[in-house]
Amino acid sequence: MDDKYHPIIDRPWEYELSELRYRVGLDGTTPCIDLTLQRGATTRRLRFTFPQDLQIEQGCFPQPTHGMVILDVRDRQLSDIGVQVTDREGTRGALTFWAKEVIDLEILGDDEQSDADGRSLRIRR
Repeated sequence: MDDKYHPIIDRPWEYELSELRYRVGLDGTTPCIDLTLQRGATTRRLRFTFPQDLQIEQGCFPQPTHGMVILDVRDRQLSDIGVQVTDREGTRGALTFWAKEVIDLEILGDDEQSDADGRSLRIRR
């Protein structure tokens, strides 16, 4: 099956990962992974809801992530899965996972939230 690139961001492999935040959702919030991607002066903040099978490959994480792709996998008709984040080049340190959907946080207008209980994983460069 040929999956197509998700239209949320053009050429994600050209961006660098500057922040990764994983919210488990134990406090009733929606489980999600927030990624902040940067390319020059451009910053993009994306939220992936209900993530599954998060894998961070041993190697160069958080750099390079220059093979990162975001695929629209809704045509596969998987239960509660519409997006796949994977690595098209098989580079070391790849970040991969599945999610229900991806949301552009700049459009949503969501301000960054912090969990006082420490249940979030945050990686910032």
